[in-house]
Amino acid sequence: MLSNQGQNVSDRFVCKQGSCTIVEANSSHIPLIAPFIRKEEQIEVDCMGGTIQEALLKGLKQDDCTLTVKDKYDVPYAMFGVGQLGNQAYIWMLSTDAVRDNMYDFVRYSRKWIQILTKPYKTTFNFVHQDNKLSIRWLKFCGAKFIRKIDINSHPFLEFIIISDNV
Repeated sequence: MLSNQGQNVSDRFVCKQGSCTIVEANSSHIPLIAPFIRKEEQIEVDCMGGTIQEALLKGLKQDDCTLTVKDKYDVPYAMFGVGQLGNQAYIWMLSTDAVRDNMYDFVRYSRKWIQILTKPYKTTFNFVHQDNKLSIRWLKFCGAKFIRKIDINSHPFLEFIIISDNV
């Protein structure tokens, strides 16, 4: 069911930035995102083990905060989150090719979202496949520092950290 602003009434609204709407992620977003995941990100998930659906569901269950990005038509095209494993905080995102169609507003506001999410942890980390050029450019824009190259299941990955501006 949609409200008069085009938002799914069952979604908990977080913010609207240009053509991007951020809502609290929920399991109803998974079947709308998973089949359309970007090829480069499918490779990353394959290397880590499991399916896209499992990765998104794991985020929902394990994260301290998981959010979904929707386009102006209320269609989810990315899910991202943060959490903590032991004494290390992680940050992640999986997106569909629709991220390219929404690139201007998505990129424009990403740094702000990333800083808000990383603030409680000071520093977050994760890995990106070396061939995922779009994500690497975006991560650099968001302030990521690439600290080392590692192999995961015989694929080249780059480990990165994002340090909150408020440290």
